[in-house]
Amino acid sequence: MTDDALPQESVDAVIYRRGSTRRFARKEMSFVQLSTILESTAGAIPADFIAPSGSPLTELYIIVHAVDGVAPGTYAYRRNERALEPLRQGDFRREASALGLGQELPGDASFNIYYLSDLEAVARRFGERGYRAAQIEGGILGGKAYLASYALRCGATGLTFIDDDVTEFFSPHAAGKSVMFLMAIGRPRRREAD
Repeated sequence: MTDDALPQESVDAVIYRRGSTRRFARKEMSFVQLSTILESTAGAIPADFIAPSGSPLTELYIIVHAVDGVAPGTYAYRRNERALEPLRQGDFRREASALGLGQELPGDASFNIYYLSDLEAVARRFGERGYRAAQIEGGILGGKAYLASYALRCGATGLTFIDDDVTEFFSPHAAGKSVMFLMAIGRPRRREAD
């Protein structure tokens, strides 16, 4: 990703302008937009629960519906390689809506990011604090995706989900993991004049 692909607007301006998207237009986003958002959300956060290993507690799983140059389907994001690992190809708009408690938003978005965590491994590392740490990380990373989306003049919204169904949907790759957060990202559909 080149510096000229990055938004030039200040963080304050983006925060002032942002708000949860309530309707997506089912329009395609660019690969650069997807990459920028993934880079933004997958970056390290300064938190004591990440140190000393530096290993994140969540992994990113994506359902792509409409991104230029990326086949519709499911993916796991490999942070170290900055690459999408294909899991299954196909149109999963209906399934995305079902995973998001039957809401249209995740089915209408250009793509969805699910933040999953291996809670057993996290509990071994942190004890009772582990679940809260994974929840906090998922929320912070989702917030970073939110701001990156709005900086790129796209829409985003955090959503509720059906925990076990998300894990099953991304399995066998996601077997044993639990979902912490869901972000739906796409082109906002403007309200028609009355």
